[in-house]
Formats: sequence, structure tokens, C-alpha cells
Amino acid sequence: MTGALVELLAGRRPPPRWARLPLAALRTLGLLYGGAQWLRAAAYRHGWPRPYRAPCPVISVGNLAAGGTGKTPMVVWLAERLVAEGHRVGVVSRGYRQVEGRPVTVVADGRGLRLTPPAAADEAAMVAARLPEVVVVTAPARWRGIEAAVRELGCDCVLLDDAFQHLGVARDLDICLLDAEHPFANGAVIPGGLLREFPSALGRADLAVLTRTGDDGGVATAARLRGRFPRLTVAATRHAVGEVVRLGGAGGAGGVAGSRLACFCGIARPDGFYAAVAGLGVEVVHRVAFGDHHPFVAGDLQAVAAAASAAGATGLICTEKDAVKIDPAWSPLPVWVARLGLEFVAGGDAVWRRVRAALGAAGGGGWGVGDGGRDVHP
Repeated sequence: MTGALVELLAGRRPPPRWARLPLAALRTLGLLYGGAQWLRAAAYRHGWPRPYRAPCPVISVGNLAAGGTGKTPMVVWLAERLVAEGHRVGVVSRGYRQVEGRPVTVVADGRGLRLTPPAAADEAAMVAARLPEVVVVTAPARWRGIEAAVRELGCDCVLLDDAFQHLGVARDLDICLLDAEHPFANGAVIPGGLLREFPSALGRADLAVLTRTGDDGGVATAARLRGRFPRLTVAATRHAVGEVVRLGGAGGAGGVAGSRLACFCGIARPDGFYAAVAGLGVEVVHRVAFGDHHPFVAGDLQAVAAAASAAGATGLICTEKDAVKIDPAWSPLPVWVARLGLEFVAGGDAVWRRVRAALGAAGGGGWGVGDGGRDVHP
């Protein structure tokens, strides 16, 4: 999907005249898909099929729109704080674009990273590399991953990554992330837009977390959401670079302010990454955006480094999600890694109170006849 098409479907630019008719046809298909998703959610809401109930508290982090809204940084934010309070945390995800299709893959067992891409999904490997004390499991049927995390690896709580549409698992807290500027993209469901469900699906969330807030801190968007969904707790965040480290560890961590670097990444929305790097005081002399979840090979890094050198760069910089798929030996230039995270600008305390309440009130034990953990990942 091209950047221009993503901008169009995300509602960040008006459609050109020639695109209006095809877009209208795609919106019609989206109504059918959205209707099917609505019926599926209604069936679960009325108890058929019954979702799996985990033997421990489950917190889901997901979104309404396909693409990057900061789900994994939100999971990292939650996991860090839960570990600090003494919890044995498990992070369970589908393992999107993971090469090996095993029923359950233990990416990390709480003592460190066990698998790297392509044997492990890139986002799961990134969480495991950042938080070695956290259990990270991928499983197409999420309930199997939860069972492994709890029964075999001793977790006392589970974070489900990218699971707002995964209704086959009951959760004790449902967190939905939304882009602060365009929370419902262009308002249309896939393939006519980026929404995975109709906007009304946000009504089943407990918390809405706005990401990429602008100068107003997401105040206007938060007010609109509260007006439409009165029971919804709304918080606001922005992306920030916590630290920059050198890939491979050689030379250790260090400041990059004043450096001439080339940015490269394989994420859904690279503009936020570019802005974060520029905010470090880096002179960005070259940019390369690969497709989301791009499986990097040596030739990619060699080509980027050659173009970067020609532009006068002294090094490369990428995201953590990219770094777990890269061997530093592939690049003749040093590769720096920007560790992006979420910084709450409003509502962080309210989010944490809801998390603690969910863990305290959660019940576990047994599971009903659900859909076997199937979900939709557009």
C-alpha cells in the first residue's frame, strides 16, 4: 500500500476527483465487512460463542484502525510498570507475519530472548529484547498462548497485544488506541478505509488512549469522544525517544545530537519516527521507508548505507522493531537504534488506576467453548 493511499484512507487528505468513484465502491464493500464484524461482536455480546476465560487477569491493547497507533509501546509501558510492582507478566500476540506457524511459540521465557525474527514475529521479539524479565508468547489461537504463559511459565497476568477485535478471549480491561488527529481515519471500514470495525465498536472499550497528540494535547478529540461515549475513560499520549543505543552494543549508548544520520524503517507510519529523530537534534540527511514489517536482509542495509554515505551521513538510525531483524555486520556505517515509547500528556494516572482495579477485580478459571482463538488481522 503506497504512502499516498494510506494518507487518503486515513483521512489525512481529501480524495482527488478521479478517486471518488473507486473509493465509493470500496466503501460499499467496507459496509459489508463492517456489518459482518458488527454481527460477530453482537453474537459474542449475547454469549454465543462463549469466549475463553483465562485463569489470570487479562488486559487487551488494540485499535480500531489498521496500521501503527502505538500498540506495542503501550504494551511495553504497561509491562514495565507491572513488573516493577512484582508481577510475572506475559505478553501474548498472534505473531503477525511470523514465518514459523507453530501453535505456540515462546519468544522469551522471562529470563531473556529465546528466538529472533524470522522464527519470531518482529514486534514480539522487540518486546522481549526490551523487557528480558517478561514472558513473550505468540499463538494464532491466543488462548493457547495464554495457557502456556500461565500454566507452563508461571505468569500471573497477561497483556494481549493487538487484540481489540479478538473477541474469543475475555478480558478484564479493554484498551483501544486511536490517532489523536484522525481517530476514525476516513470513517470507512476496510477496504474503503483503514477501520477494522465501525466507529461504534469503540463503545465496548474501557479506555481510549489517544496517540500522536499535537499541540493541543488531544483535548478537542478527547471531548468529542467523551460526548459520544460517556462511559469511556480517555487519556492522551505522544511518542518520545527514551534513549538511543548502538546496534550490537559496540561503543555502547551515546548521544547522537549534532550527527548527520540517515533514517530507515519498516513501520506503518514513518513520519512520526522521522520527527522523533529530528527532535533529538539530529541532522537527517537521507530517509528510506520500507513496508511495514519488512524482513530486512544484508542487501537492504548495504544499499541504505551507500545512499547515506553519498548524502554525507556518518551513521544510520532505525526503530527497535527494525533493529531486531538486523545484523550490525550488514552495514559499513554504525547503526543507531531509537527506543520509542509513549509519554502520557493527560490521563496517565487514570489509566494506571484502571489497570490496578482490573487486576484486583479479575476472576479466572476455566474456559468456555469459544471460537478456538480465531481472529481477524487485516
